[in-house]
Amino acid sequence: MKYLFVILFGILLNGCVTTVVPAKSEYRISSGVVALQSKSNTCKEKSLKVAQAFSSSTLMSNHMMYAIGTSKQYAYAESLWAENPNAVITSSILELIRDTNVFNSVQVSKSRSRSDFILEINIEDFMQYFDEASLHSHASISLTLTLIDIKSNRVMATKTFDAKVDVEDLNAQGGVQGLKEAFNIILKDVNTWIIGVCK
Repeated sequence: MKYLFVILFGILLNGCVTTVVPAKSEYRISSGVVALQSKSNTCKEKSLKVAQAFSSSTLMSNHMMYAIGTSKQYAYAESLWAENPNAVITSSILELIRDTNVFNSVQVSKSRSRSDFILEINIEDFMQYFDEASLHSHASISLTLTLIDIKSNRVMATKTFDAKVDVEDLNAQGGVQGLKEAFNIILKDVNTWIIGVCK
């Protein structure tokens, strides 16, 4: 009986040791947008803080989500974001606006420096969608940006930016590429908008 227990334990241990868990792929969305600069504007002597974006909790995690139809939502089992979408969107918009030279300084909202304006970002959509048959897919992003005067709390300007891109590869990698293209479209529009606000 003792020997039988030892043999069974050895088989179970061997099974645990040889089990291979598939590695998870991590993806990044890097912006390829080169900012258009503003040489003369009314905000040149002003400072701006960019607030952390408002979003659903799923966009603050590293889980890569996708939707099927109008009501089903899932997470890719073997794919993750290297950095959560909320952080990427916030930092990318901050860097873009800083590169436009529209404001004297552009800082994160946690900075102790004084500021004239704050930019609020609301992420309303950031998702890869499939139809019910999973034969077609597209990436969709929707952001609303609001520029607020800190002293008066007055809304100086607000605009919603939407982008939708068809996805060729019906998988996580295809979704990442579609979201990257959609985000670059939005960043270009944000660039034009912020320059226009401060003319």
